[in-house]
Amino acid sequence: MRVLEIEKLFQIEEELNKVLEELKEDIHTIDKWATVLRNGLVDNPEETNKAIGELTGAYSNLRTVLSIAISEKTNREVRNYNKLRIETEKSGGKFVSAGAEREASESVANYRRVRNIIEGYKEAAEKDISSLQSMLKDMIKEKSTM
Repeated sequence: MRVLEIEKLFQIEEELNKVLEELKEDIHTIDKWATVLRNGLVDNPEETNKAIGELTGAYSNLRTVLSIAISEKTNREVRNYNKLRIETEKSGGKFVSAGAEREASESVANYRRVRNIIEGYKEAAEKDISSLQSMLKDMIKEKSTM
């Protein structure tokens, strides 16, 4: 995945689902290790280190894409709000900020959805890494007391 390629996908709203498609491998990795952890199947340091490595890679990719998603969503929302304000003022109408904020927010709903999915997976990876690090520490401690 290249940052510039991801940025291009964010430029066209109809392409947003392709962002998630580009992240499919990272999402699969996070889902896989979440299932393993949920079922208590991580029980040795080698597997734990492997999981930490894979999840860290997925986390890094998601963190980068999340930054792009946040920027694009925010920028589009601000542009839409300003456009509404300018159009209202040009037409001599009374600008109502609350209404414009709602409309601008609604205009980026799909961007917010994609951002939230990416953010959710990033946070899941982060929590799983933390859990695995604690488990690894306990395994090492247990092994040293034998």
